[in-house]
Amino acid sequence: MNILHRHIGASLVRGYLPVFLILLSVFSLIVLVDEIDEVGKGQYTFFKATEFLTLTIPSRIVFLAPFVALLGSIMALGNLANGRELIAMQASGVSPFQIASAVMKYGLVFILGVAAMEQFVTPPLDQQAFFGRSLALSESGAYQSKQGFWFKDGRRYVRIHKVLYGKIPEGIDIFEFNADGQLNRYLHAREANMDDPEKWILKEVQQKTIHGQAYAKDYAEVMEWNSPLRQQEMRVLTLPTSSLSTADLYQYVQILDRKGQNSVRYELAFWQKVFRPLNTGLMILIAIPFVFGPLRTMTTGKRVLMGAMTGLGYYLVTQVLEHVGSMIGLSPVMTVLAPFGSLLGATLMIWRQSV
Repeated sequence: MNILHRHIGASLVRGYLPVFLILLSVFSLIVLVDEIDEVGKGQYTFFKATEFLTLTIPSRIVFLAPFVALLGSIMALGNLANGRELIAMQASGVSPFQIASAVMKYGLVFILGVAAMEQFVTPPLDQQAFFGRSLALSESGAYQSKQGFWFKDGRRYVRIHKVLYGKIPEGIDIFEFNADGQLNRYLHAREANMDDPEKWILKEVQQKTIHGQAYAKDYAEVMEWNSPLRQQEMRVLTLPTSSLSTADLYQYVQILDRKGQNSVRYELAFWQKVFRPLNTGLMILIAIPFVFGPLRTMTTGKRVLMGAMTGLGYYLVTQVLEHVGSMIGLSPVMTVLAPFGSLLGATLMIWRQSV
C-alpha cells in the first residue's frame, strides 16, 4: 500500500507542477503588464516593477492554491484513469475510497504548506513590496531605511519606525530645526492614531524643547499633531488588507472593536485567509468525482475544462456574496462560510455516490 500511495503522490506532483507553472506565469505576466504602466512615475523604474513582481510571487501562489489543487488533482487522477492504472488498482483489491484517501493525504501536505506560507511567508514580503512600490511612486522624497520611514517637510524631519497592521504608525520621532540648522525641538511618540490624516493623535509623547545649551522636558499622554504628510505620503503608510497575516488581522479587528470602529473589511479579510486552506482542501475533494463519478468517461481535457469552470464559478460566487454581504451587513464569517458549506455539502453527496 505504501508503494501505491507513493505512486499516487508522484502522479499528483506531475499533475500539480504544470498547472502551477502555467497559472503562475499567466498571472505574473498580468501583474507585470500592470506595473509597466506605472514605470516612469516618480522614481518607479522597470527594476522596481520586477522587484515588486518577485516579492509578490508567494502571495500569488497562495491565491492560486485552490485552482492548482483542483486542476492538478483532476489532471493527475485523469492520467491514471486514462492509463487504466485506476482500473488495475481496483482489480487488485484497492477500493476507490482508499485511492481517494491517498489523494487527500498528499493534499493535506499541500494545504498545510499553503497555510504556513500565508501566515509566515507572504505578509513580510508583501509589505516590503507595497512599501517599496508606494515610496517609489509617491514623488514625495520619502525614504525607507533599516530604522524606518523618513519624511521631510521644510525644516521638520519625521521618522516612523514601523507601521502596525498597515494602519498604525509606531515609534514616531519628530525633529524640528531652526533657520540656522540647529535642533530646537524633539518629540517621540509610542504610536499615533491617523484616522484624520491631517491631525494625528500622538500617544505617550515625550517632548524636548532646546534653548541653547539647555532644554526642557515635557510628557503628555496624548497630543494632537498637525501632520505635514501629504496624501501621497499617507498612502506609503497604508497597506492593503491582503498583505497582513491572519494573526495581525485578528489583532487589528480586536483593536477596532474596542474603539467602537467598523471592522467589517478586516474581519472579512481575516475569514478569507482562514478559509483559503480549507477551500484548497475542498477543491481536492471536488476533483475526485471527476474520475470516479459521472464524469469519469470524459477525456482529461474535458475534465480540466469542467474543473476550471467549477473553480472559477465558485470563486465568482464567493466574490459576489462577499460584496453583497458587506453592503447589507451580513456577518463576515457567515458570508464566507455560506458558499463553502453549500459546495462542501454538495461535494460530499456526490463523493459518497462516486467513491
